[in-house]
This record gives sequence, C-alpha cells and structure tokens, in this order.
Amino acid sequence: MATVEAHQDRSTGVEILLGRLVRYQKHKPGRHLSVDRMPQGTFRIESVTQFGERIILNDGIVVMENAPTVMERGGRIALLLATGEELFFFVE
Repeated sequence: MATVEAHQDRSTGVEILLGRLVRYQKHKPGRHLSVDRMPQGTFRIESVTQFGERIILNDGIVVMENAPTVMERGGRIALLLATGEELFFFVE
C-alpha cells in the first residue's frame, strides 16, 4: 500500500474499474472484505453494484461492506477500505 499511496495525488471511485482486465495480487483480510470467489488468473471487471454502503464486483466475486478508496499507479490498483482492509490488483 505504501508504494501506491505515496505516489498518488488523488483517489477515485470503484467505477474506474469497469471494463478493466485485472489479476488478483494480494489482500489484507478482515470481516468487511470477502474475496472467497476470486477467480484465478486474469478477469475483466464487468459490473460494480452498490446496495447501500455495500459494493459488489462481478456479481459477488468481491464484496466490500463499504466503499473503498481506489488508487492506481504503475499498473497496480489498490482498493483501501476505511476498516484497514486492502485489496490489490495488477492491470493487464
């Protein structure tokens, strides 16, 4: 996280992920982030759905209990939740 955060001028919302081809890198787990259905290898972010505060990517492959701060730098995307949980993708 430090590398992405230290060189990022501004953050954006999860909508920037739509249509992106990504590959899971790693995550810092917790009870507000579910990555149980994360596919192996490369996949496209086809949907971002919001129900109240809950954000759901691709019909449930990733479920976040609140909207993350999204930062991108050098082909790496970081989703940072207010709870301290983190999810990192490589952009393909």
